[in-house]
Amino acid sequence: MTKNNISFILGGKRYELSRKGVEEALKDIVPRPLDKYYVTVNAWNYPPKQVLSAVLRRPLVTFTTMDAQRVLHSLGFEVGLAGKEQKAKTESERLFEEYLYAEGIADFRYEPDLGESLKRPDYLITIAGVEILFEVKQFQATEEDFRLGTRGYDPYGPIREKIDAGRKQFKDLKDYCCCLVLYNREKPLVDLGWQFIYGAMLGNMAVRMPFDPARGLLSDQSEDGFFGGGGKMIRYGKGEPPKALEPQNSTISAIVVLQQMGVGKRRFDVSVKRMQQKLGRELTFEEHFEAMNNARGTERDVSLTQLRVVVCENPYARIPLPRGIFRGPYDERYGVDEVTESRITRLSAGDQIKEFESHEESHKSPIRRVVEAEQNRRRQKLTTKENKPT
Repeated sequence: MTKNNISFILGGKRYELSRKGVEEALKDIVPRPLDKYYVTVNAWNYPPKQVLSAVLRRPLVTFTTMDAQRVLHSLGFEVGLAGKEQKAKTESERLFEEYLYAEGIADFRYEPDLGESLKRPDYLITIAGVEILFEVKQFQATEEDFRLGTRGYDPYGPIREKIDAGRKQFKDLKDYCCCLVLYNREKPLVDLGWQFIYGAMLGNMAVRMPFDPARGLLSDQSEDGFFGGGGKMIRYGKGEPPKALEPQNSTISAIVVLQQMGVGKRRFDVSVKRMQQKLGRELTFEEHFEAMNNARGTERDVSLTQLRVVVCENPYARIPLPRGIFRGPYDERYGVDEVTESRITRLSAGDQIKEFESHEESHKSPIRRVVEAEQNRRRQKLTTKENKPT
């Protein structure tokens, strides 16, 4: 059984070591080339001796690789052979593991052998006795993305391609709670905002604007947002508009967006608003540049990011993703409003997200507040009622 803290003797000296202490000590250390063995710390593979040497501040020649393996394995770190057959993990997989560790989720297996299926999803996580499968997919920029030319823009197409790939991976695993994890590695024109995730799942987003033919004007009734055809979680019939017939891909319980949130920039923007309110005017370019320089190395540094997830529940999931998972201070979760049972809304948000929003709201101009309130009203009226299978 692994432990979070251990006491051991090395070279006649007693040491106390914790898993968290090892992870903190390795945060800014680049892995050296692997020899025969590796140990995984913060989702990166290191030579075991490099890790123990860095943590204990002992020369490499004062202990053996077996000593390092024994200590690190006792703390629960993955230790194994670094052969050529070892599959290199993608950036999205490493970041997903980093997020799991940060949330205290250490009970997971990479590419587990499930026995009953030839497919091997990327991760199996066990929480409170519930086994959850995750398939991690990454969007990566290619040369084609930067070639000049005129092309149509489909915000849902790339996401739907990943949903199709996830469906194939989970095909024989209908008895599990299965989630698709998406991460965008700087691929242009791929927006993983929750509205586009639901557009890919439930249908192209559309707005109905009532028209009064007698007056030749828009009706006084408010417009209403809804999902049209094309969604991957619903099978549609023919006709215009297409009619929703029945749920499909219900094995996918949720789509989990993994992202680096620009927390430093959000704090910096709030600080700029405060300065402008105090001065009663906009900052000049020189003042803005000086403020940015002064923020370097602080919590307002615009380069500071925070790894987090945004969960988008599948309303038609066979096995819903437990709502007790992924509730970090920067995380968000979206799903069907339990009151209306049709509207997609934000179900929960972490404390840090709420704090950001509170500070940002307090420094908005009255006109901006009115505009954003109207935008939020339209977004929050996105409903599944129109495309609910009958």
